[in-house]
Amino acid sequence: ASAALGSGVIGSTSVWNYNRENFMYDREMRQKQEFMVMAMRLKQADLWREDVRDMIGLTEKKMDSYMLVNCLQLGFVVCLFTEGRLEPGTPEWLLWLYMLSLSGAFMILLMSVWLAMHASIVAQGSSARLLTQLVRPAIPSWEQLESMRTYAHAFEGVTATQMLRVPVLQTVAEGRTAGAGGFSGPLDSAPGSAAADPWGLERRGDDIYELQRRPLPANRHVRL
Repeated sequence: ASAALGSGVIGSTSVWNYNRENFMYDREMRQKQEFMVMAMRLKQADLWREDVRDMIGLTEKKMDSYMLVNCLQLGFVVCLFTEGRLEPGTPEWLLWLYMLSLSGAFMILLMSVWLAMHASIVAQGSSARLLTQLVRPAIPSWEQLESMRTYAHAFEGVTATQMLRVPVLQTVAEGRTAGAGGFSGPLDSAPGSAAADPWGLERRGDDIYELQRRPLPANRHVRL
């Protein structure tokens, strides 16, 4: 009886140590995964910010080209006003048409330069607003960084069944697939948020906006 009791104690201790090592290993992998997810979110945000700069920069370049060409044409109109004298004896009605055409061209070109300048300024302001308010890098807060850390005594908070889980046999008996992974993070109480690890401490990351797959036109920064 004492031998059986001793064997049981040794077996339980071995199983307990095995599960504790698994727990610590999973916590370390969870922290590394958190850092990887954080890096990917920052990289995705950088790509989105480049998209905003490219899309806004296209408008700015077009407006700069319009302003350059229209300023040259505006200068030509001013030269015609000052230096473009008609031949002596030109009918008065033709002189009026000439002045009317130059005046209309001057006003249209002046408005086009002003509107192009206004559009360029609005584009720059929109770019600044998008980059500073709406498309920001996912910098983690102190609470998120703190939640990535796991204390060794956290293993004492799991259930006795998890502490003494028999390797392989219990996994097969429960019909679970070993190695099923998911995003590591604080377990919230939102409906549909299921734990993705055998310890019940991690949740899936399907709701992480930066890591969701969607058509490019459906991205928030493109719609804005």
